[in-house]
Amino acid sequence: MISIWNTSNASPQPDLQRIVSLTRAMGSEQFPASLLDSLAHWVNSQHFNVQRISAGHPSLLLAGSRHRDRRLVWRCWDDYSQRFHNHDELASRMQSHPPMERPLIGHLLAEDISFSPYRQEIYQRHDMSERLCSLSWDDQGAPLMLNLYRHRDAGYFRDHEIHAFEQLTPALLQLVRGHLALQRQEVPAESWRATLLRAAPQLTEKELEVCLLLLRGLTHAGIGAALGIKETTVKTYRNRAFLRLNINFRSQLFALVTPPCTPAGTA
Repeated sequence: MISIWNTSNASPQPDLQRIVSLTRAMGSEQFPASLLDSLAHWVNSQHFNVQRISAGHPSLLLAGSRHRDRRLVWRCWDDYSQRFHNHDELASRMQSHPPMERPLIGHLLAEDISFSPYRQEIYQRHDMSERLCSLSWDDQGAPLMLNLYRHRDAGYFRDHEIHAFEQLTPALLQLVRGHLALQRQEVPAESWRATLLRAAPQLTEKELEVCLLLLRGLTHAGIGAALGIKETTVKTYRNRAFLRLNINFRSQLFALVTPPCTPAGTA
């Protein structure tokens, strides 16, 4: 059964020192790995992502993975954002709540998903069994979702893990927002541009612009509107860029500009 509830006003019981230590990684490439490593003390999750919903469409702000297939989180995001986000009952139910001061918590099992292609392609195909998430609202009133995912071989989220996530969510969200703010100050688009040009120096300016806007989460129609060109032209630039980069999917584009999520403390 899909479950949604408000976080309580009670003071968090877990020792927050591990979460507070995340401040050292804020703004750095190690933040996604550090977040999962710190969170693992209370909640065992192989993947996470943070998405912002604007005009009914999700944009990926942050993601990380501890799974052996480090690109799985990007492939799933690609499928979800392009094909299945309109069938996400948990997200739609949570977003139907009016903005409030404290975050909402949501939980579902794979079998709770009624739209079978979504259930099969994202969850069953990759042996993912469960999702735990929180929803808050940014300064513009847009929903922000922090999602944790569990694979079947790890068992289900236990009650104490769900309770810990509920208690930790306000602190986690503040750290995530701080990290994203620091990244914006460092103009990540310039870093992405440099990374893409290193991978394919022959990229044209228009091809680069399309790739950068894809990384920002814009749809082909949105990119067309931003650049003042037709959607078919956007796809032409995308195809040319992907050919030069030797990739086929948007998820591979994300992977190109995202450093490997190496567990903290390892070489």
